[in-house]
Amino acid sequence: MFFLVFLSLLLPSSASKTVGDVSYVANVPLQWVNCSTWTDQLAIEKVEANLWPPKRNQLLTVYVSGVAKESFLYGNYDKTIVYRGYSLPSIFGSLDDLGIKLPVYPGPLQMIIFNSTIPEVAPDGQYDIYVKAYEQDHAEVLCVKFSWEF
Repeated sequence: MFFLVFLSLLLPSSASKTVGDVSYVANVPLQWVNCSTWTDQLAIEKVEANLWPPKRNQLLTVYVSGVAKESFLYGNYDKTIVYRGYSLPSIFGSLDDLGIKLPVYPGPLQMIIFNSTIPEVAPDGQYDIYVKAYEQDHAEVLCVKFSWEF
């Protein structure tokens, strides 16, 4: 049962996933950690959400804004939820799933790193979300960690 709850957190909801459709986002700043290495391709300026802290049975959309340092043609991301110290299976996908228009050129960049409805049955405890993105040469674009507790 818990695995199904966690899987529903990892999978994108039926809500739109493109950055252009998140005009409803309330721009609520949240606590986050830049876990990128020195090779990151994105200088992160802010991480915001449509609501904070997250609430059960409500859509949580988290997006990152920053400046791309270099051009890249394509890439992938890895999204992992850690619940009470246990890592759930990661979700992998293309960078365009995050609302990025590829190819990317140096300049402003915005992407959605989390867009899912938190299930009503989500158990109490600490949730750590790690989102890592890589470009075609496997250089890190970004690594962001944010957390919440029910």
